[in-house]
Amino acid sequence: MPESDDKGPGKLAKVLLWLGALLTAVVTAWLTDAFSLLVRPADLIGAGQPPILATVLNGTGGEQDLAVTALPTAPRDRAAFLGGRFGDRAFGDVVARLGGARVGRTKVRVIFESRRDLVRVTDVRVKEVAPEQPVVTGAFVEHPRQGGTDNPQLTVSLDSPDAFFARVGEPGRPFFGPHSLPLKRGEQTELSLQIEARKHSHTFLLEVEYVEAGSGQRRTFTVEDPDGRPFRVTGAPAAYTGYGTIYRNTGAGLRAVTGRAACELFRPERACVSAR
Repeated sequence: MPESDDKGPGKLAKVLLWLGALLTAVVTAWLTDAFSLLVRPADLIGAGQPPILATVLNGTGGEQDLAVTALPTAPRDRAAFLGGRFGDRAFGDVVARLGGARVGRTKVRVIFESRRDLVRVTDVRVKEVAPEQPVVTGAFVEHPRQGGTDNPQLTVSLDSPDAFFARVGEPGRPFFGPHSLPLKRGEQTELSLQIEARKHSHTFLLEVEYVEAGSGQRRTFTVEDPDGRPFRVTGAPAAYTGYGTIYRNTGAGLRAVTGRAACELFRPERACVSAR
């Protein structure tokens, strides 16, 4: 039986379908190649992660004394407080409930890590999350002295109306603006900050501004202390007698002191001959 010729509209439809399938395959292959050039496997892995990570190191605050608004009354809280273990979570929780703040200054060490090809930290600033308050005077708690040095890279005074971070020894000259911190993928850099206060007490976060290369978009995020709480720093009264209680940290716990011992603890750089 002779084969029939496939002519007319049926043959044209088959040709169009074949051309459409071929065009789809070519376009798909081209888009796949283009996508592979623009987006690498590393980009896909980090797609669900923030472009930059910030980790606050434990020991934030430095060897700086504490002040609290009141003394604990619950037996468990009192035991944790009088233990005086600055690195202990229980002590930190009690101090936080008592409105504790570092006296005079607090130090924060932050490690930044990039998850993209290039991220540039363009600013780090203090973001106060509560109105400033009078200095904390309920009790003074000595931080145990360990003799180490922790020189900050940047410092800021919250007593200044324009509170910006500057290099130590260069007040009045903001670090960020003229400078930034560029980070390549996987690269880490540590920034040591000192925040000072003399006139009031302050509750704050650190606000970080960065730009991701490629998109050029400017974004911000905030940084808390290692326990997920805001940072706190307070000024101090003019004399040790401004505190309700002064505690010496013996290494085995806190011990209340008065008179000359309290004066020397509060102002070790000054003579306390008149104190009794």
